[in-house]
Amino acid sequence: MSNIKQIAQMAGVSRSTVSRVLNHHPHVHEDTRRKVQQVIDKLDYIQNSNAVQLKKGRTNTIGVVSPSISHYFMQIVQGIAEAGTTCHYQTLLYQTNEKADQELQALEMLRQKRLDGLIILRCGLDWEKVATYTKYGPIMTCEPLQHPKIQSIYMNHYEGFQLGLEHLIEKGYNRIACTIGRAESRNSLERKKAFEDILQTHNLPVHPEWILDETFTVNDGRTALQKLLNGNHMPDAVIHASDYVAAGMAAEARAQGISIPDELGLVGFESDQSDVAGLMELTHVRNPLKQMGAEAFHRMYAALTETPYTAVDLSFSLTERQSTARGVKQVQL
Repeated sequence: MSNIKQIAQMAGVSRSTVSRVLNHHPHVHEDTRRKVQQVIDKLDYIQNSNAVQLKKGRTNTIGVVSPSISHYFMQIVQGIAEAGTTCHYQTLLYQTNEKADQELQALEMLRQKRLDGLIILRCGLDWEKVATYTKYGPIMTCEPLQHPKIQSIYMNHYEGFQLGLEHLIEKGYNRIACTIGRAESRNSLERKKAFEDILQTHNLPVHPEWILDETFTVNDGRTALQKLLNGNHMPDAVIHASDYVAAGMAAEARAQGISIPDELGLVGFESDQSDVAGLMELTHVRNPLKQMGAEAFHRMYAALTETPYTAVDLSFSLTERQSTARGVKQVQL
């Protein structure tokens, strides 16, 4: 069985140089790195990862706790994983289904030194209990949290909904409805507050029956439009908490012969990779979820390596497409 000493002899370098190549050390001349790697490939040498971990005191693995594998959370995970790869870190995903025992299992992995750090996308456990595990490694969250031991990186959905609402009002829409997702989630409550605040600021009516919750899928978007059509009044625009819901409403509107954007303006929201928004020509508020995941990893890596890091500011952005592309016109309330 080949070993580092044999590789060093065949490559004509020291064992420390072979070790630096194996561990992706930056300070190795490219010609030397290539020569050593050729020998490694020829011998089909594989490092004993357990031995390396014991020697270094780290696993080069970050755990990510996610309640589900929904499109929303997987974009954050993708950002974490891609950023981790650039630093030779792998990502281990824990899908908890919002069960406390599954969250504890991930925390125990950190305590057992099988993870270097943990990024929690959503947590049902008490944060004080979670904080007791920070002595085993850094813990971060993508939930709004102010805690001296746990870093938080979070996008305030109030700002995203405000951006979309101001766009609709600028376009002349003044009877606006919304879909907000889960009724009592933190993000949904922020969206609802933005909806009420912005409309009131512009002296526009707020119809409680036009605030539709528990909307997540394309079919939910179709059902939401049918519900609005069956009401006493019909809005002239809807801002959504999801591109998928917006796409479903757009499809149903076209099936019902409703003109978009003249009779109904639509704004999608949340999807970082807006394939759906682009295909359906939906005006879209971009939530930079993948970028948020990458930023979470970089902050985690800085904590692990005790290196300085300047945090990147993240913000929502709006792309206008056909679903709101009408001229501003005055409509009597």
